[in-house]
Amino acid sequence: MIRFMRSERFSRRVSMAFVILALALVATVAEAAAPEQVLYNFKYQSTKGANPNAGLIRDAAGNLYGTTMLGGAFNRGTVFELSPKAGGGWTDKVLHSFKGQQKGDGTDPWGALIFDRAGNLYGTASGGGTCGWGIALELVAQTNGSWKEEVLHSFGCGSDGAEPLTGLTLDAAGNLYGTTYYGGSSSCNDGYGTGCGVVFELTPQAGGGWSETVLYNFSASGGDGNYPEGNVILDSAGNLYGSTSAGGTYTFGTAFELLPGSGGSWTEQIIHSFNGNDGSYPMGNLIFDG
Repeated sequence: MIRFMRSERFSRRVSMAFVILALALVATVAEAAAPEQVLYNFKYQSTKGANPNAGLIRDAAGNLYGTTMLGGAFNRGTVFELSPKAGGGWTDKVLHSFKGQQKGDGTDPWGALIFDRAGNLYGTASGGGTCGWGIALELVAQTNGSWKEEVLHSFGCGSDGAEPLTGLTLDAAGNLYGTTYYGGSSSCNDGYGTGCGVVFELTPQAGGGWSETVLYNFSASGGDGNYPEGNVILDSAGNLYGSTSAGGTYTFGTAFELLPGSGGSWTEQIIHSFNGNDGSYPMGNLIFDG
């Protein structure tokens, strides 16, 4: 089941990639100005990482950070850094090789990373962990140049959500927010009994460790969205925004808002249900304009 659903998502991503490639070729013909520069070539099943799926982030020194779904020391994916060389070119460094569920680690990271103010990295892996349904993680730079991983939460051990496919969002208080593609307390009636996905919050505890709270369970009823593949973003009032790759009035996905209420409750508002003519199956993140 999981392989089937992942194959379906992969096929959609490949189809989208061909569309993007075609548009890029048209743009190149129209503007033939800025040539592409390949910074680094990943190799299949390389110990340096293979199959990057998410975007990159950049630090103040110009170094780039990202994830690969495969490769690394255990072929379970990596977190990597690309550093510019003085004379040109880039150097690749693996900061972490995922070890998989049997070693208590994650596997197959799909999402992008984020920094906190101290320079620590946060992200997710879509598989592995205690129950095999993915993890949220932190990587902390050590004085010897290495990075130490801490698993903040293992998904799928209850109705807490399962298989996070995107990165995390950090608020000013240090809390983390994200989505999972499966899991939660609502069944999606898809024959698999995996749940429709959730929006979750991870809160650091005073004595160490993190606590997870499910803020919203997506449902197959009432025109709700389900199967979120994008991350959530925060506005200045503390409202969360995101998208789902399916569900809604026309089953082609939604854009939604979550508003915090009293007693820790959250209320969902569907901003838009995609109908196929105006787009379908949104898989990415939303952004704010000015």
